Amino acid sequence: MKEKKNFFDKIIDGLHLTKHREIIMYLIFGVLTTLVGWGVYYALLYAGRAIFGIPTDDVMSGKYIAVYTVAQVLQWICAVLFAFFTNKKWVFTDADKHVSIWKQLVTFAGSRLVTFGLDFVITYAGTFALAKLFPTLVSVLLLGKERNLAEILSKVIAAVVVIICNYIISKLLVFRKSKPEEKPIE
Repeated sequence: MKEKKNFFDKIIDGLHLTKHREIIMYLIFGVLTTLVGWGVYYALLYAGRAIFGIPTDDVMSGKYIAVYTVAQVLQWICAVLFAFFTNKKWVFTDADKHVSIWKQLVTFAGSRLVTFGLDFVITYAGTFALAKLFPTLVSVLLLGKERNLAEILSKVIAAVVVIICNYIISKLLVFRKSKPEEKPIE
């Protein structure tokens, strides 16, 4: 029986990109994961700034660091869950089916903890550095509101680094292909 192709595979096949399917799918879901994470992060960050009266140009106070940390952690949890299930179903379709979902999830989450640390450091250090180097970035009128472009630029840089690292880790550790059965020597 012929396997029914999903929407993405039909497009990839139609564009004759089947050879690069996994990378294309990873990029699609990497971008979607990033959008899910950013949605959670910025909603919490802006809400926290509003609730606690943290000015746009404040990137060093204890209140800011607390709100930033909560936003980062909750973003990470939502993004990891979204990424795991989409990667398992849509991206790494030739992964070893004999590995339990729990083992994959634990390995996936563990590896994502490493890149979470990377995201956390790049975003915070980048925001701090850009705010110091280019003070005009911290209070920019954008889309009718005052925004901290140093935060936004740092988040974009962190996302690129994290997406690349996560692909490599997922491919090599989490969703490995099954080893071919060795045939006995006759």
